Amino acid sequence: MRFRGSNPVYSRMGDFSGSSDISASYGGVASKTGILLGITAIVALYFGSTLDVEVSFMTVITTIIIAPIIAIISVILAHKNTEMAWIFSLVYATCEGLFLGFVSSLFAWYYGGDIILMALLATFGVLSGMLFLYSTGIIRVGNYFRRFMFSALIGLIFASLIFFILAMFGAMDTTAGYSLYIVIVLVSVVISSLYLLVDFDNVTRLVDNGAGKEYEWTLALGLVVTIVWLYIELLRLIAIIYGRKK
Repeated sequence: MRFRGSNPVYSRMGDFSGSSDISASYGGVASKTGILLGITAIVALYFGSTLDVEVSFMTVITTIIIAPIIAIISVILAHKNTEMAWIFSLVYATCEGLFLGFVSSLFAWYYGGDIILMALLATFGVLSGMLFLYSTGIIRVGNYFRRFMFSALIGLIFASLIFFILAMFGAMDTTAGYSLYIVIVLVSVVISSLYLLVDFDNVTRLVDNGAGKEYEWTLALGLVVTIVWLYIELLRLIAIIYGRKK
């Protein structure tokens, strides 16, 4: 069976039926997801707590540019080489932890430490809610839903690029520019939340169709990528709410 999901982590998985004597399990995917989230959280907490207000230019470049690039490359390599996916997944978790630690510390410095706790609680609240909606069948993930989500993601990417270009010319300084930013953040929160449903369905399909044990790391990585994306978007949304209260 050949399966292609919307999440880029799953999109290049090929024929896996009978590829391993030991099949992937839901428990295995869940435990590996917990490991990756734990590594990300520990690295982010340690790195963020040791940052000084006046960080060096090299630190900024490393955490904002280099670490995310390595993380993206790790994701690509993980789904190209399933046997080595566990290594690339650990690299991703470490690099993403550096990035999240830096970004979270900046938000905490400007808005206060409570914003991080709120974003974390909101992230796992949404995660639990989406898991409930999927497991109960209230929302079903079919081909139409997948196509819609993929189109929404492409639209969001283009809108974000347009906003980035406008921001370079001072669009954020205008009411219209700031309103566009709020809309993009809100849409990003919705799309990242709904993509969890796609990820859950990807896991279900692969496990039920006998994917090998080695796919557990790739499946876990796909979930973590979406969860991290959701956390960042919720952090931005809460920051907007905090900003309006000031």
